[in-house]
Amino acid sequence: MSYGESTVTALLVGIALVVFALLARAALHFFLGVRVAERIGGGHNAAIGIEYAGYFLGVLLIAGSVLEGVSQAGNAQGLTAAAPGGVWAQALQVGVYGIFGIIALALFGRIGFRLLVRTNIPAGVRANNPAAGVVAAGGHVSTALVIAGGLSGESTGGDFSVAGVFLFIGLVALWGITYAYRFITRYDDSTEITNGNVAAALSYAGMMVAIGAIVGHAINGNFIDYSVSLRMCGRALLLVLLLYPVRQFIVQGILLGGGFRLYGGRLDDEISRDGNVGAGAVEAGAYIAAALFAIQVGF
Repeated sequence: MSYGESTVTALLVGIALVVFALLARAALHFFLGVRVAERIGGGHNAAIGIEYAGYFLGVLLIAGSVLEGVSQAGNAQGLTAAAPGGVWAQALQVGVYGIFGIIALALFGRIGFRLLVRTNIPAGVRANNPAAGVVAAGGHVSTALVIAGGLSGESTGGDFSVAGVFLFIGLVALWGITYAYRFITRYDDSTEITNGNVAAALSYAGMMVAIGAIVGHAINGNFIDYSVSLRMCGRALLLVLLLYPVRQFIVQGILLGGGFRLYGGRLDDEISRDGNVGAGAVEAGAYIAAALFAIQVGF
């Protein structure tokens, strides 16, 4: 890439980030009725600040994926940012995919809360429940990872309809796997989160982000045809099986020294009975690290 192309690309990325930030704030206002500046200003509501941080991180994950995908598709077609008409063509693609991704994040993030957690997370955030804020932030990030995988723009031979199909598959997989995985805890997540247990919220949010990373990875890639791509997606989703031994054996048995148990044990007690935020943070970090490690080494 020449110096001129690098300068144009850097300028476009900077403009795109500003535009995505404005769109993210507008989406919260128009679709969810959230006025962020009023709610966070003066330190009145820390929970909504936590949720907003997760939401904005999700927006940037989507933006980065869209920008990377459009850039790779343009290079494959010889349509670089410095080429005649290249800037406008790429800007249009980024705009279409980016706006759709942000709207999808605003809508599907909150739908996930209602399906997975038997408590009103938005109401908890409005009531300044930090546990609800943590879960909301994790939900936005996990949903964004799936949306980013579906809208990466790298699917050779695919189009917007293909992206929509795999996005739907990814969201169903995210919600279904997250719901199933919470049965490995002896305590009730919804009750703990409603009661403001930040340790349980960290555990739940970390699980969602790890599953979101795996699902996003599974639906990302070159589209060949539906039969082949779905088989590849299913094989990649098997990575979620790693999260069970990570919790019960690595976190509980090795990192916390609580012994090896197939179900329950010291980790559940630390989180539900003692509200141990440190244990919840370790569990969340272990989930995310294991998911990223498995993806990076090429599973």
